Amino acid sequence: MSGAVDHWPALSFLEALRPGPDEHIDLALLASYSADLTSIGATLLALAGKDSDAGRGSPSDLADAVERLRGKMRIVIQRGRLAKMRRTPRIAAVLDQFVREVDFDEAIHSWHPKAALVRTRNNNHEVGWRLWIGSRNLTECVNRDMGLLLVSGRDGAKPISGSGDLARALAERAALNGIRPASLASAVSKIAWRTPPGVTVERIRWSTGFSALPIPVPTVNADEVVVVSPFIDKGFLASQTPKEKKPPRRVLLTTMREIERLGPSLSAFDELLALDAPDYPVGDPEPEAPQSHGTAEPTAADDEEEEIGLGLHAKLLFVRVGRDRTMWVGSANATNRAWSGRNVEVMAELRVTEAVEKGLKALTNSARLVSAPEKEYEPDTAELEEEALKHARAQVAARWAATLSFDGDEARLQHISETHPNGPHPAEVDFVLEAGSLQGQFMVWPRDSATLQLGAMPLSERSEFVRLRVSRGEKGLSWLQRAPVDPPFGEERDRAAFVRLLGARGFLLWLAGLLADDGRDEGDWTTEKRKEPTLPSRKVGLHPGLPTLEEILAAWSRDRQKFREIERRVSEYLPAVREQAKHEDAQAGELLRRFENLWRKLKEGLDDKGKGR
Repeated sequence: MSGAVDHWPALSFLEALRPGPDEHIDLALLASYSADLTSIGATLLALAGKDSDAGRGSPSDLADAVERLRGKMRIVIQRGRLAKMRRTPRIAAVLDQFVREVDFDEAIHSWHPKAALVRTRNNNHEVGWRLWIGSRNLTECVNRDMGLLLVSGRDGAKPISGSGDLARALAERAALNGIRPASLASAVSKIAWRTPPGVTVERIRWSTGFSALPIPVPTVNADEVVVVSPFIDKGFLASQTPKEKKPPRRVLLTTMREIERLGPSLSAFDELLALDAPDYPVGDPEPEAPQSHGTAEPTAADDEEEEIGLGLHAKLLFVRVGRDRTMWVGSANATNRAWSGRNVEVMAELRVTEAVEKGLKALTNSARLVSAPEKEYEPDTAELEEEALKHARAQVAARWAATLSFDGDEARLQHISETHPNGPHPAEVDFVLEAGSLQGQFMVWPRDSATLQLGAMPLSERSEFVRLRVSRGEKGLSWLQRAPVDPPFGEERDRAAFVRLLGARGFLLWLAGLLADDGRDEGDWTTEKRKEPTLPSRKVGLHPGLPTLEEILAAWSRDRQKFREIERRVSEYLPAVREQAKHEDAQAGELLRRFENLWRKLKEGLDDKGKGR
């Protein structure tokens, strides 16, 4: 959002979060209604400063990001809204530690805010803050979304009312060790925030899901009202249509589906505008094809940068009274559910300039002008069945009280609930509930059974994420959900998962890249294949691409602090690498043994040299 140009500038969500070159993330709390594992991984990579321009990263980049952000980052989403993607890389199992779910029953209310609060520190130990509020979910879907980015600063910066409430709510739901919600709220409420050009933030409004947001009602002298929302209802729109003799000019931008659903009641608007409906994650993806080491590289069609998001997902309300312009932006749709307190929402109330208003006009001018239908649309049988599936999913999510336990490698779901003691099944008995581990097969969960055996789950594939599916006939809906483990999986699981993905050779190649600092390509973490990188011409030691004596000595001489970090990784990862080598060919084990011998002798020599200085 800017006062310099007619169109609001395009800034990716990941770019808003990414720390500067001399900064690192000290704390990151994010809220979203829905998410998917690919986007969660991309968010970690961005926060760790390890992502590419396309939001991707190598397996070792993701390993670095997980290590850097463990215990510092949480993403809070509505339970039942973690999407099952078509291709779920095994390494995604480790992302469970960064996700927490809100157990709201969506028949009553939903966790629906979209926000990010980030604390950074630079090399001089100076603290910085970023606060993002908007409409974008943490999914791969690319739509027309809107967000407001605030950055802590001095010149022209000031505290913003309501920022502490947001910080407290995020901290309470994130439940990170060492983060006290009251203390964080107090600190954030005192931060001076810099706003985009042409924008003054009056206040941030955070609804709890139990108390209403005050609906902004245009004053009698309002000149223009613009409502932008992918979902609408008659009650909220009526509040924006005062009955004065000279009502303001009223503009509504929404989707054709909503226009057809509300029908003739929309004729009160002077301009009725439509854009495409937003894209959402596929509700029941096709089963994944088995992956091999020869998995194809992502094509241009898979690249987010190649996609053009045309679907409307932005939410805003604009009111102009003379030269005064007020805009509300954030997560709340133009519905009574969003504003009546049934949902947790976040909205920012802004005073904006004419230049910012021109950005809004550019958005509305991109839409097509339509007429109000003569009658309301009636859903057909297929749509009613789709809604029934969504209702069944919401019931399972609301009733969910399952934990994950292990007997050796055998995993079991145990549902413990006084309200629903026989399992989390949908109320309608003709719905089938299936469950499975993240990489396992779906198994029918019998009704009147509080347990389900999931089968063997090796350490490298263990995850609190569970696959769930509800179906009736040939139609189904699948998603992911957390089943907590006590005690939680620790660093040992994470390292086993990364080593399984890399393999013994891949681990040595990773070390070679770290030592040589030559930026060699390892492929992408979402494609489960071990890629032999294109290597620079150099003296071959143990094996092409593996660490050499010269590289180890050069790394030690070049940067002692970085070398100590490499030492730490070797010592921490070697147990998992040894275990992985047992499952690979004999040559991999021999390469690992030769490397360990070389590393041990060099370390002894370097330690003796260090002591003699």
